[in-house]
Parts: sequence; C-alpha cells; structure tokens
Amino acid sequence: MSDDHHEKLNEHLRLGGWLPASPEVHEKWLRDQVDKANSSNEKLKPVVQELKDMIDNDPDMYMWFSSMFKKDDPIKDYNQLLSVISRRLTRAPPYGVVGPPIYALLAHAMNTQEGFDAFLAEKLNAQLKKILGVWAKFLESRDSAYVLNDDDGWLSTSSLAVLTKAFDPLPFEQIFKCDTSAIYWGFRSWDDFFTRELRPGIRPVGEPQLTNLISAACESTFYRVKKGAKEADRFWIKGEPYSLRHMLNHDEDYAEKLYGGTVFQGFLAVTSYHRWHSPVTGIIKKIVTVPGTYYVQSPALIGSKGSPYFHSLAFLASVSARMLFFIESSNPKLGLMCFIAVGMVEVSTCEATVQVGQHVNRGDQLGMFHFGGSTHCLVFGPGVDIKWVHEVVGTEVKVRSVIGAVHE
Repeated sequence: MSDDHHEKLNEHLRLGGWLPASPEVHEKWLRDQVDKANSSNEKLKPVVQELKDMIDNDPDMYMWFSSMFKKDDPIKDYNQLLSVISRRLTRAPPYGVVGPPIYALLAHAMNTQEGFDAFLAEKLNAQLKKILGVWAKFLESRDSAYVLNDDDGWLSTSSLAVLTKAFDPLPFEQIFKCDTSAIYWGFRSWDDFFTRELRPGIRPVGEPQLTNLISAACESTFYRVKKGAKEADRFWIKGEPYSLRHMLNHDEDYAEKLYGGTVFQGFLAVTSYHRWHSPVTGIIKKIVTVPGTYYVQSPALIGSKGSPYFHSLAFLASVSARMLFFIESSNPKLGLMCFIAVGMVEVSTCEATVQVGQHVNRGDQLGMFHFGGSTHCLVFGPGVDIKWVHEVVGTEVKVRSVIGAVHE
C-alpha cells in the first residue's frame, strides 16, 4: 500500500473512532488513566488478578511482560497496566477520546517483539477472553448507559454528527430505532446502543430481485480486493497476502472449494452500524466460531510509527477471533461463498442470528459485532468472475448496496 493510501486509511481510522486525534492526545489520556488508577487504590478484579498470577509465575509471560514497556512509555510496567485495565472493566468507552480503550492502553506494548510474542500466545488469549467477557457483562448492563448522554457522550451533538454523517441529511432518530423521549433514548445499555437497528427503509437492498448481484454485508470502508488468493501464503510478511486455509480455519467441509478464489475486505468504524447482512441469496451451510488472538499486529510492522495494528487488516483475517458463514448461493455462477466477521482488539464478540439450513435473501440480517467496529471479508471460489464496484482504498461502502456482480 502506498504512503498516500496509508495516510488516507489513517484519516478514515481517526474519523471512525479507532485512533486518537494525535499522539499527544493519546499520551495525555494514558497518563491520566495511570494517575486515576494509582489514586483509586482499587483491588484488581479477580479475573485480572488471575492474569497477574499467570504473568508472575509463567516464565515466558514474565519475560515478555517485563520487557514490552519502554522507558518513555506512560505505562511503565505490567503492574500499572493491570491496575488500569481492572479499573476500566466497570467503565464504558467514552465518546471521541482515543478509540477502543483497552487497545489504547496496549498499543505501545503491542508494537514490540515482546508484545507480539505474548499476545500471540494461546494461554494469554484464553485469559484475555475471560477478561473481555467480564467487561462485556458490564457493557450489557444498565450501569454502562451513563455514557449515553447529550453533554459529552454518545448522544451529544458532536457524536450524533459523526454517527449520522454517512446518512446525511437524516437525523439519528430517523435512521435508527430509538425513543428520543425516553432516558438514554430508550437504549438499555452501551451494547444495546452499539448494536442499534436501522429503521425500515434505511439502506434498502439494491435490485433485490437479481440473484447475480452481491451486496455489502457491512456498513464499512473498502480496504482491498484480491483475486487468486492462495490456499496458503506467508500472511505475516509485508504486503499481507491472504492465506485462505488459515482464514477459513482449514474447514474440512468447505475451505478447499474456495482456494484460489477472490477476497473482498472492508473495515467498520467504531461509529458504524454493526449488524451484518447476507451478501447473496442462498442457504446457510455452516457457521463456525474460530478462537484467535485479540491484540496481535503483523510482525512485519513491529516498531513502525503511526497505527501498525490497523495496517494489519489482512493479517488479522488469519489470526484473530472470527466467525465464518458458509453460504451456498441460489445462483450457480456465484456458488459457495464465505462471509468472515473478524474481531479487532476488544471488539471480538460475534453473534449469529441465523441458523444452519436457513434460507436467506440478499440483505437479510446474519448477526452482529458487539462492543465496537471490526473488519470483514467476503470469499468467493475460483472461476467466479466478479465485476466489483469499489476499487479505491477508503471508499465508503453502504450496507446492502450492490458491490459486485457476475454476468448472467
């Protein structure tokens, strides 16, 4: 990807709520989080204490966590880090500060070799899943709704302007199901707000009667299309080639049918609509939940300036926690395809709302991400000749709009 494309992508990430306004804003926020944790004297939550015990007693973890913090980092060591993380588990993400807060705490450490080694380890990811599960329960509770306010929260004028920008000129209440006369506009929790539903008629399916068309599965930003993706490739090197065997979790039933095919990838903003919709009309053949990593960036970008994690999107499709939907299209020219919902950092909870064997029309809901934005891929088999609508990195893609077609 060229420097111009990198900068354009960074701007989309900032506007989409993934990145802070500047490194200075990030550093100030980190120092503030450390100061608050130090002054609170809160005991570590039990699930975070479990992580501390693992780090203290496991030689690999102790080595990595003792080495991933640099002298000029606002967070000086893993004890400070754990204190700050523990405190965040009873706080919802604020609007417009630094993006996903736990990622913001870990970003510097992730961008080191020691951080890469630690966050790649299965045993650490198992414990991180438990920690994020505790946070998820809080974000599903009424206590998390305090950030849904019209002062400086997610219902403020500045936030609503961002949340509705892609739907201009419609206001929030005409786009999403809500009740502006109720407290928190009728949202029960932070997560209820983040998984908000579109009102009927918003983002209609393009040409719904045509089965040769492909619709956008997510409200997203275009990242890449790659034809002839290999069964196995060196997905960790610079350039991030797709490796379909790993992306598809070497599925014994369907993966081989897609080797050599085409991958379409986009990413969702933190401020996006987070439900997924079927890109084709057909039958759900299989749904697979794939455990994976949460805070690993491409090793080819370790030590890079800027936002290396978010320039690892193709790499993440092979290693991150994700959900696979294998769908047999009713149009034989499209055939079998796979929708992959890929979690990013703490945004890794995937929920399916369809079942195996169910018929779906193009545009029908498949499921949703919880707790933020993420990335996704569409994979079609070899020989499926698709004419794509989007080719420019950073192009905004409207959910359920037509993004591609095969000739009839």
